[in-house]
Amino acid sequence: MKHVVPMNKIPEVTLNEAATAPTLVCLPGAMCSPQVFAEAAKRSDLPAIALAWLEDDGPHDLLSVAARVSAAISHLPAVILVGHSVGTPIAILTALHEARIGSPRIQGLVLSNSGANTHGHGDIAGLISRIQNQWNQEFWDTFVARCFRTLPASPLLEQVRAYPSRLRQQAIVEALLSQQATDLAPCLHALPRVPVAVVHGRHDPARTLAHAQELAGGIAGATLHVMDTGHTSCAEDPEAFSVVLRVIALGQPAGSLLAAPSVR
Repeated sequence: MKHVVPMNKIPEVTLNEAATAPTLVCLPGAMCSPQVFAEAAKRSDLPAIALAWLEDDGPHDLLSVAARVSAAISHLPAVILVGHSVGTPIAILTALHEARIGSPRIQGLVLSNSGANTHGHGDIAGLISRIQNQWNQEFWDTFVARCFRTLPASPLLEQVRAYPSRLRQQAIVEALLSQQATDLAPCLHALPRVPVAVVHGRHDPARTLAHAQELAGGIAGATLHVMDTGHTSCAEDPEAFSVVLRVIALGQPAGSLLAAPSVR
């Protein structure tokens, strides 16, 4: 897996090299290693990259990040945007931007472990406080434990535990404050008419089923898929997640996805 850091651009991580289009463009949550997508991307047999959007110089409000994501994918003819946690509103904002400029690049969306807004998301203020005041390995390990119902095996465990040390506290705080101020529910109708899957983890301590239902309900034709995972469904059940990725990439009807193994 190559880690390529272009000058003045969001760092890009190659997750899977394959000849099949479209390309999965994966956007991890705040403080989450891009490698959380790696196994699901590999199993999907689709070309995949992840954008480490917290590692560049910023700014890190979600609109600015989405604009840089749009610039980063401008060379790709066809893209499936895959968002996890804070990466989900970034994926939505990127798709909205691409629709406004008349680009047909976005061919599908997979939106996981998040919502249209943070209403009822009770721990962002506490998370921001800990980022500002307790920036150490103990806090990072607590954060990782919150993100996974069952901790991942090596080497992913070591990757997710170490990843926050690469980041600047202020960049994360800026992104989370922007997320708090962002309500995408009124904008969802403007998304491009492409296949959309919303994924929720049944045991997610940060996001409720109601968040996922509101998000899926606001997007025409979106399907909702509840997995037996915590907050990081892509890494906790990579096989089920890869089924979602493949079906969205192929533009298949929801029925074929709902019948897939491990997707509930």
